[in-house]
Amino acid sequence: MIYCPYTDQEISEDKANSEHIIPLSLGGTGGLEIDVDKTFNSMLGSELDGALANDFFVALRRTEFGARGHSRKDPWLKVKRATYGDEDRPAQVRIHRQHGLELWDAKDQKSVKGSVTLHIQTNLDMNLPIRFAAKVALAAGYFVYGNKFRSHVDHQQLREIMRIDLASLNQTDTAHKLGEDRFTALADDYLSDKPSPEDWRLRCIRAFCDGLQGSVIVLIPSTSRLTVAVGILGKYLAMINVPADTQTLPNEGDREWGHVLAVIDKRLIRCSWAEGLRRYVATHRKK
Repeated sequence: MIYCPYTDQEISEDKANSEHIIPLSLGGTGGLEIDVDKTFNSMLGSELDGALANDFFVALRRTEFGARGHSRKDPWLKVKRATYGDEDRPAQVRIHRQHGLELWDAKDQKSVKGSVTLHIQTNLDMNLPIRFAAKVALAAGYFVYGNKFRSHVDHQQLREIMRIDLASLNQTDTAHKLGEDRFTALADDYLSDKPSPEDWRLRCIRAFCDGLQGSVIVLIPSTSRLTVAVGILGKYLAMINVPADTQTLPNEGDREWGHVLAVIDKRLIRCSWAEGLRRYVATHRKK
């Protein structure tokens, strides 16, 4: 039997498939994988992974990093709702950091060349970064800590956060506490206000994710919580902080102060959070 952290169920091998904890389309690689319920995984692949890969800002970075999914197609940012020119003619746009911009007149069904005024419309899902981070936290937590994560971390909160509509919750306090009483998890994402100078831990996590030329997961046990932060293609995405009995989690070797899973140039790099910070400081000191 195989344990699936997404469903919190033991499942048979025939009901499982391999899941890239960071999808290939978001800068993941082989080796950073875990077996999960294939039916639930398929649903999440569309609802969260696919949605994030098509997010305007993430899709633009995908073109910069050449982050290809399973199809191996060169990623382009595609905008289906656009207008151009003085007449605001309907158009579709494809954008690539290296190849430039392609404009298609949706009415005349032809390519448009030359200099034009272009207006682009896009949707921004305010829930998506934290929901995706909760999903990654479930998979990465079990990947790194195994049954200790299952037994000593309040992962049910992650599961609920992964599925809820955060916009329906009351998020008025400065700590980004998830409003309903059943949640004691704390959350932050790149859409939130920048942390105050006093919140040096969060500022450090954000800077670390922004400073890597790739995608990264950072797991940091504190006194009574486990923090999981996610960076996608060179930018901080979100952080989830959940209650945990961290005294049971290993804090030595490649797990000293926590653990880093980084994918840079399609290569998986694993080290302790302490070593990750040392490398970050050394790299940026040279700059």
